[in-house]
Amino acid sequence: MPDEALFTQLVRKHKREIKNTLGSDINVVEKVVKLRMLARDLARNYFNIIKYNNIDEFQKDYDQKKSPLVELEGPGIRYGDLVILKKCPSVPLFDEFKENGSFPDYWTDLPVEFMKKFRNEAILHPLCIVHQTFRDLLASQIPKGKGVVHSIAVACRSGTGNVVYSEFGMMTSGVKKDELDRLIDGFACAFQVR
Repeated sequence: MPDEALFTQLVRKHKREIKNTLGSDINVVEKVVKLRMLARDLARNYFNIIKYNNIDEFQKDYDQKKSPLVELEGPGIRYGDLVILKKCPSVPLFDEFKENGSFPDYWTDLPVEFMKKFRNEAILHPLCIVHQTFRDLLASQIPKGKGVVHSIAVACRSGTGNVVYSEFGMMTSGVKKDELDRLIDGFACAFQVR
């Protein structure tokens, strides 16, 4: 595994396109759609990296840090179908998205607008949208019974300890806020792969 997560490398390569979308005058829904379309286009180039016959094979590989999701975003700790990502793969990119040493207004405005519009999801910064879309597309390649596996964001934690929660993610995982706070303390985020 390279020093940087695949996600970090891919966003760096497409930084200009992402910045143009984020800084544009379109509304939050249009920005989210454009970012998700970009993530899907990028993920299509990596669709063949998941080779599991079922979720048990994925979980075994993930626990041994061999999963393509580990390559995508870095290692995590699995608690059943809940995964705690150790480090946010976006953090190495933050300085590259700053302008004159500070984040542009969209960096804080977009997550607030996003959380109002998309109440079942949780993000701390705009790159979470690309990350979560990419992760879900890769996870959806794992067969599970008659369907496929889905990745559901449950909570995101900033380096300063601020946590945002997905009500939907907490409902599907059955994990409450106080337990999530304990599990992600010192880590980046929690997501469910089920």
